[in-house]
Amino acid sequence: MDPYDAIVIGAGHNGLISGCYLARAGLKVVVLERTDRIGGACVTEELWPGVRMSTASYATSLLLPEVIHELGLDIDIRLKDPDFFHPYDDGGGLLFWDDPTKTHDAIAHLSKKDAEAYPRFHELFDEAARRLTPLLHYPATRKQARRAFRQSEIEGLFDKTVTGSIAEVAEEYFEHELMRGIHASQGLIGTGAGPRTPGTAYVYLHHAFGMATGRLGQWGFVRGGQGAITGALADVLRASGGEIRTEVEVERLKLDVRRRASGVVLDSGEEIDAGTVLSGVDPKRTLTFVPEDSVPPEFVVDIDIYPSEGMVVKVNCALSGLPKFRGIGSEGVAGPEHMGTISVAPSIDYLEASAREAVAGKVPAEMFCEAWIQTASEPELAPEGKHTLSVFAQYAPYTLAEGSWDERRDEIGDTVIANLERYAPGLTDLVEERVVFGPPDLEARFGLTGGNIFHGEILPDWIFEGRPASPWHRYRLPIAGFYLCGSGAHPGGGVCGAPGRNAARAVLVDLAARGVERAVEPGATTAVRT
Repeated sequence: MDPYDAIVIGAGHNGLISGCYLARAGLKVVVLERTDRIGGACVTEELWPGVRMSTASYATSLLLPEVIHELGLDIDIRLKDPDFFHPYDDGGGLLFWDDPTKTHDAIAHLSKKDAEAYPRFHELFDEAARRLTPLLHYPATRKQARRAFRQSEIEGLFDKTVTGSIAEVAEEYFEHELMRGIHASQGLIGTGAGPRTPGTAYVYLHHAFGMATGRLGQWGFVRGGQGAITGALADVLRASGGEIRTEVEVERLKLDVRRRASGVVLDSGEEIDAGTVLSGVDPKRTLTFVPEDSVPPEFVVDIDIYPSEGMVVKVNCALSGLPKFRGIGSEGVAGPEHMGTISVAPSIDYLEASAREAVAGKVPAEMFCEAWIQTASEPELAPEGKHTLSVFAQYAPYTLAEGSWDERRDEIGDTVIANLERYAPGLTDLVEERVVFGPPDLEARFGLTGGNIFHGEILPDWIFEGRPASPWHRYRLPIAGFYLCGSGAHPGGGVCGAPGRNAARAVLVDLAARGVERAVEPGATTAVRT
């Protein structure tokens, strides 16, 4: 077999994106996937007969518009409206609508002051997101970020939205406990930190830069589930001449006599040659491919200390009908409370207490939850009259102080559902099927070391040049011809695509520097800072 120009390890969204750009630039590309499915954690799966769900990743905002337009992805992303529903203990709940007047009036029932502060809070993070966005397209450093933020008229913007805690910002703007809890929760997604931990404001900011829906910071559902994204990417890759092989596991990286990457060896013993190899898996798993003593020892140490244990548990359910929330809506009828994100985050203290228990290895009885019923707006995802329920919950530690995940998985799943049933009596009786993915399950099923959904912590110490380690933050790993294109590279996790796009551009720049001429896709090497 003739050698390939490039091998991509892992058919997650970033690996597929890298493969698309390289194939469209004229390279002979193969993407290798260890499982029998493409998409990594960005998938739609039929978990039970006729029931299709976004098994892991569940909503979209961060996917770069450049990726969508440059690759011509045919996907339908719909704004959530209302965006959030936050149930009250005594019935009813707070709805955040696309219409700012309706949202203002809803918040004013809790606090007129908070209703006035709500747009100012979002203006703060919108301004920071506009400063952050240009930094997504090259391996930016913290120094460059500070310089970009310094140009803002908002005093202390960097310190507030990057190094500060989300609790401090929420408490500055809001007086009602629920408003504080709601906004603080968005600074905790995927991290083990509590809302008072410095740097959690950046986690909020990280989730605010998305423009995939056409609106800054607004999130939406992809029709057909998240797998529609990676399915479209696979179509583009194949149409561009690229190949995808599933159920092949990479055992190690091959090196030539110059100690450059020269291909991979599969666990079957098969060898595949290529002068460029990109890894779309997380940094710790990537390091396992590297032959011993082929990288500097300080790189090994840096990756070893790179925090990768996750705190997320995902509970996916098939329901016999729609849940009825206390004090709102009608039995069995889809209402606004079912259409967006259903959130349980009643206060900062609630979230902080939950995080502290998890740090001690305990599973808190009261958890931060976000839930989605995509069948409320897409009934075709389940049999007639049936519904899906997808719940993202924190905090559920990878390492439990008592027992194992195999022993406690069902109990922890019950705890998650109980946090929703507090507001939707009878929910448990509606659950016909259920699967619980704790951090060890996310690790085993999706190849996420430690079950970390972002390929590693995204607090400020682990972004910019800290991702995954300085000075190896420019997508180029310490072996020539070996690149990191997954979420463990700048700018980090979520279905963003920037790591995959940027790594491919780095490859094309390096090939050009070596005199390898390719038909580069328009825009593929523009504004590349190497």
